[in-house]
Amino acid sequence: MKKLAAVLAPLTLVLSACAATGTTGTGTSAATTTNSLAMMAVKVGVQAKCVTELNNNTYWKTASKVLTETQKSELQTEVCSCVGEKATTSVTATDLVVAAMDKTSQANLAAKIVTNTLNACVVETLKN
Repeated sequence: MKKLAAVLAPLTLVLSACAATGTTGTGTSAATTTNSLAMMAVKVGVQAKCVTELNNNTYWKTASKVLTETQKSELQTEVCSCVGEKATTSVTATDLVVAAMDKTSQANLAAKIVTNTLNACVVETLKN
């Protein structure tokens, strides 16, 4: 939880700096850049949350019993990368703005994304 807050805290600064300075003539460009930075921050936060949730996942617990530590580590990286990628398709601009303003919303957004995508990513990764 603290890692997520530490990762997303700069997002708040970026968004508030853009709002404070104004964006005369470059509103679309600034909004796109801010949105990209916000999405990257969410993606990193989601990947960090993923590791914790993965270790509690029923599918993962069952499948990982027959894996070596190296295999577990590699698959964990692959699964959490999948979750991070899916985060970009499941987050709206509104979600990003709300998360930037409130730490509780940041944690809730990351938890929501991980919950919605973790099982699909575990199954997808283990099939490959």
